[in-house]
Amino acid sequence: MRSGLGEQSVIGIEVGREWVDQHSMLCALAGSLHLDPLDLTGQPYAPNSEQHATVRAAAWHLRRHLFHSAPHAPAEGQWGRADLLSAAEEVRDAQASGDERALALALPPLLVAADHSVGPEEADRPEAMAVRNLAYAAAAGLLRRLGYCDLAWSLLHRAHPVADDGQVVQAEEVRLLTSMGMSGPAAARAEQHFAAARSVALLCAAAFAHASAGQRLHAEHLLDEADRCASDAGEAAEVTVTRASSAMQFGAWDQVLEQQGAAATMPSARRADLLLLVAGAWARRGQINRAFERLAAAETAAALYIRLDPLARELLHALRARARGTDSARELGSMAGRFGMK
Repeated sequence: MRSGLGEQSVIGIEVGREWVDQHSMLCALAGSLHLDPLDLTGQPYAPNSEQHATVRAAAWHLRRHLFHSAPHAPAEGQWGRADLLSAAEEVRDAQASGDERALALALPPLLVAADHSVGPEEADRPEAMAVRNLAYAAAAGLLRRLGYCDLAWSLLHRAHPVADDGQVVQAEEVRLLTSMGMSGPAAARAEQHFAAARSVALLCAAAFAHASAGQRLHAEHLLDEADRCASDAGEAAEVTVTRASSAMQFGAWDQVLEQQGAAATMPSARRADLLLLVAGAWARRGQINRAFERLAAAETAAALYIRLDPLARELLHALRARARGTDSARELGSMAGRFGMK
């Protein structure tokens, strides 16, 4: 098979005996069919709630900002330094909590204000440039999760990375390339960015790119370095989740489960990420009830964030098929309704 997955694995997916819970598998299947990975996930999904509709509408606002606004158009009202920093903190909080609706509402005005704040007359303001990079990287990340990868790429290339901003733009670029099935180019791009700095965010993005490309040892070396560099709870959580994500690519279920104890102290979005991975690992070990419990906990931690995750939706579909006639079947059906999968 052109996918490199083996005939029995592909047949298992086709008949519903197997499911896709590894990014590398998704990209291998898409590549063999000459499709974008998003084509296999059904993204972008039709809005299933008012919150989902609000988040989807952000794509329209971000497209309008990109293609119908002058680079330094005046912001509505006058944003001072304190306003800009406060709005940036709001974006960071929404990212950490996995609140996609809050993020979708905060980003369009921040992008306008950030563009205005770094106009030619104030080009020497590194603080404002860092906020602008945060806004563009966060917008690209939201679009990537929604399934608008081309638009995300265009936004990233409007940003102009500066020192001391945590390499947020570079890390998002690597994540975006990886999500598009280009793990090799993503890893190569990360190596180019490493010449400037080696932030935890970039190290983690690069590690996952290498893991998706089947380069386990290199991924582990990068994660060990990121672990040594992590300076706060948020960075430590990112390393832990990436370590579990990388282990998932190689079917190392026990290594994924080893990380689950850290979920309790993580910010909501990273907790949801880790619980989803743990749910997948329990499902692979045939523990359907435990898998459902962890998936439900992930949804509780960051509801819409998880409901829009293609691998979460794939796992939910697989669990429903395996839970027929069990105590979990009704709860899984209710969850499917919340996901918009009925």
